[in-house]
Amino acid sequence: MPQQSVPGKRIPVVPIVWEKQPIPQRVGLALGGGAARGLAHIGVLEVLEEYRIPIHCIAGTSAGALVGGLCAAGVSATRMRTLAENLNWRTISSLSRPSLHLNARTASVMGLPLGILDLDRLIGWIEQVLGGSLTFDDLSIPFAAIATDIVSGEMIVMNQGPIAPAIRASCSVPGVFTPCRREHRLLVDGGTVNNLPVAVVRQMGADYVISVDLLPAPQEQTREPRNMLEVAMVALYTLIRASQMERPMADCTIAPAIAHIGLADLGAGQELMAAGRAAAEALMPTILQDLQIQR
Repeated sequence: MPQQSVPGKRIPVVPIVWEKQPIPQRVGLALGGGAARGLAHIGVLEVLEEYRIPIHCIAGTSAGALVGGLCAAGVSATRMRTLAENLNWRTISSLSRPSLHLNARTASVMGLPLGILDLDRLIGWIEQVLGGSLTFDDLSIPFAAIATDIVSGEMIVMNQGPIAPAIRASCSVPGVFTPCRREHRLLVDGGTVNNLPVAVVRQMGADYVISVDLLPAPQEQTREPRNMLEVAMVALYTLIRASQMERPMADCTIAPAIAHIGLADLGAGQELMAAGRAAAEALMPTILQDLQIQR
């Protein structure tokens, strides 16, 4: 009989054969990072809403944290589409300014900033969209944002306190955006340790996980980076893709065809959202069957 290892014990495991597979009771979303490509998440959410797929919990990394957090706060995909049409880097970021000394608030040392851009404007933008400084406890759907402690290398699952600063921390692509100070930690983009947080969604109680992967395999890339910002993002996300280990743990993975769209190209919003819609529509028969939802 197969054995399962448990600290201090070895417990026999009996194979289970269902005559009829039980219906999943809690559906979770794991939304991956991908910088500007995160707008594709909106197209996916539109389809899930149209098919009335119930979502019971969400975890997101980087751009996935931004879209997932808005969704958890009750912002519809339709409204997100409108917001995306007016979104640009100037709205949510600004050029980093040198400082002459180590400063815990600005995270700069020896006169050099720790990123090309400062992302603090994103906090104000989120609070404006949500109508105030909401906390995780205020959300209609349980939500977690993933970040990385740049000093310890630990994955930090943020699920308490104000939501906007947590999302800002999760989106802090190292080298591109300045890190975010959160209590005693210096946090950067969660994608450096977990770009597709399927296991986190499972721990939040989901027994059926839909993941959305925005990082096509390297051989699918069809466009060279066009500026310093894109070079930094492409280099980092190439490494992240190589270590993205949790995709097989999802019950269903939606992967929009967006390899030809730059990681910094917020101007491609319409195309990104259309790609998200198309990828979600293609897998909707599978999702409906798995969840035993009749149309």
